[in-house]
Amino acid sequence: MNKYSPCHVAIIMDGNRRWAADRGLSTNKGHQAGADTLEAVVKTAIKFGIKYLTVYALSAENLRGRSRLEISFLFSLLEKGVKERLSTLEENGVQVRYIGDLTALPVNVQNALTQAEQKLSKNKRLTLIIALNYGGRKEIVQAVRNIKKKINKISEGDIANNLYTVGIPDPDLIIRTGGQMRLSNFLLWQSSYSELYFTDTLWPDFSEKEFMLALESYSQRVRNFGR
Repeated sequence: MNKYSPCHVAIIMDGNRRWAADRGLSTNKGHQAGADTLEAVVKTAIKFGIKYLTVYALSAENLRGRSRLEISFLFSLLEKGVKERLSTLEENGVQVRYIGDLTALPVNVQNALTQAEQKLSKNKRLTLIIALNYGGRKEIVQAVRNIKKKINKISEGDIANNLYTVGIPDPDLIIRTGGQMRLSNFLLWQSSYSELYFTDTLWPDFSEKEFMLALESYSQRVRNFGR
């Protein structure tokens, strides 16, 4: 790992729809371009020795607020993308995990995700964590509910061990594309001491050069973890 590389990078992939609108394209074209960008970013993460990459693919709010046609396309894109990129992920030593409530996803999509997760489970080069139907508040509430079944007193460690991300280190760096400067209910517990990087670049235009700028910014910061 070089000096620019955090162990864990999380990305809020924002801007697909605006990217498409700016070019007079359909929203679906924007999501397809975003999927292609993710494939390139995974390769860049491997190149720079990053061990964990978490991406905010579909929030719980997206699932409730977007049109049926758009959500249907996203599910189709997800299923197709996982199947078509499986061999490439295997060749590059990528393990895949999912966080969020997957029970709301169509069964065929759930099956494709599970099969990919199982097939890639022994890979160690990079762990790609995909957040689907994910909400940070919902995650914390669910963790507390799980703990209440077992004990009366709850500690920070108890909550951490019942989150979707158990066993995964907290993100060192969170990148948000698309110009918005907020976390949007993403990794609320885990981001307590994460460094934040915001860029106006829309997600489909997020290149290796843009990724390098984020990593360089991270490398220049002094982290004190609240001390």
